[in-house]
Amino acid sequence: MKSKKAFMLGAAMAASCFVSAFALAEQYPQKLSAEAVRLAVDKALKSGGKLETTQVSTALKQKLKAAMAGNSKPAQSKAAVSGAPVDVQVDALNTADPAQLKGSAIAAFTPLFPTLDINTLYTVSGVETGAQIAYHFNLPKNARIQVQLLNQSAGTDMSLTLFHDDGQGNLTPLGTSDAAGNADEYLNGVMPAGDYYWYMVANTASNAQFSFGVAVDSNIDAFEPNDTAQTAFALPDALNQVTGNIDSVNDVDYFDFTSLRGQGVAVYLDEESTGARNQWVFERFDGNNWIVVQPENTSTYPSVPVGYTVKVRVRANPAVALNPQAHYKLTLGSAPRLNQYDVIGDNVVRIPSSIFQLATQAARNLSWSTQWSDSTGEPLRGVTPVLRVDKQFSGAYNFVNYEATTGITGAASGNVALGTCSGDHNAIYPDSSSGQTYNWRTWFNDGGWRIELKEFPGVGVGVGGNIVQYVSLGHICSQTIVR
Repeated sequence: MKSKKAFMLGAAMAASCFVSAFALAEQYPQKLSAEAVRLAVDKALKSGGKLETTQVSTALKQKLKAAMAGNSKPAQSKAAVSGAPVDVQVDALNTADPAQLKGSAIAAFTPLFPTLDINTLYTVSGVETGAQIAYHFNLPKNARIQVQLLNQSAGTDMSLTLFHDDGQGNLTPLGTSDAAGNADEYLNGVMPAGDYYWYMVANTASNAQFSFGVAVDSNIDAFEPNDTAQTAFALPDALNQVTGNIDSVNDVDYFDFTSLRGQGVAVYLDEESTGARNQWVFERFDGNNWIVVQPENTSTYPSVPVGYTVKVRVRANPAVALNPQAHYKLTLGSAPRLNQYDVIGDNVVRIPSSIFQLATQAARNLSWSTQWSDSTGEPLRGVTPVLRVDKQFSGAYNFVNYEATTGITGAASGNVALGTCSGDHNAIYPDSSSGQTYNWRTWFNDGGWRIELKEFPGVGVGVGGNIVQYVSLGHICSQTIVR
């Protein structure tokens, strides 16, 4: 009986430090794990029928062996060897239709081994000791995969390796599963789109049979693989809001944020579609245990040491049926602070507070501005202040949102066109702001405004809250001088 040996050949490429620029397809293929069956794709494979036993050629055996030993070298392109006019070829490609380019690229690639379908289970029989069997499959999209070798005959002992082909026949081994005896072999991981090979070796076999395939789930977000605390996706120095999904009941998404200046840290989980929040359990790590953050609740670490890392995770709620199409919105990063704000109406003859308490008054336009930073004063760039305006209270709040985005200084501003109105109220009052006293009749509506931050709708962030919910607003409909 041989011992269990499952190895990882190198570390995966580091994720991009900028979330907006992160693309899994730009990464080198991840290494796969043979040890975490819990990360399996929850998908039954359709039957692909039986395959005839085929043998790998001597030349390809040597190529595979060299790749396993780390001795494979990228081949030079034909253009580089022959001196072909590369610039001319590139210019021609740049003017081609993208769909045609994709088709041309696929047509130009010739796999080293026969191609089989994904999400299909194939059976091979008549296998003898020393047999080496290889097949190709293509991932059209980034995906979570489980490569499988199952149902080995009694007394059979197979190993399973997955290789990546860079499109030019250069091979990279991504992982091997070599369980004792005829135990099932699995390789789990998240892979970018590309071309891959099953490579299966019969350590012991006598007219044996086994099945193999690859289960593929392409309904993943851009932050995979982040299924363990060790592979948590590290978010950059900002107030980040990212969108993700839980693609299976076993999927867990881990995220880290490090406070580089000792600034406060904000944590919040929201839903992209109304009613989906109960799909997920959201937790933060307190140093010893994972603590559940209840829906609608925000968490803030107001004071942390420089270099402290806040860890959170999102997992499927076992109490509800999982919908992998539902997406969460995670806020994790520098806690926001509103340093300055201004909301100003256009030129009107103001209604005195003795008649009606209206802090802000405007006839047709509101102009507004804000400036945001973290707790250390570092400007928050790229966040989304929201001015919420209800220009006519009518029993229930009916706020309309006006968004802006902060620039490099953390500032954002905008204008709101209020439009015309007829007025629920009217008042007559004297005004001498022009230097001469006149009596004015004003028709107006009463409403209110708030300032919030889209990424972190916590109490105490912005203007307006649970106690004082808004700043009063008078929408001036008409003003005339009366005797």
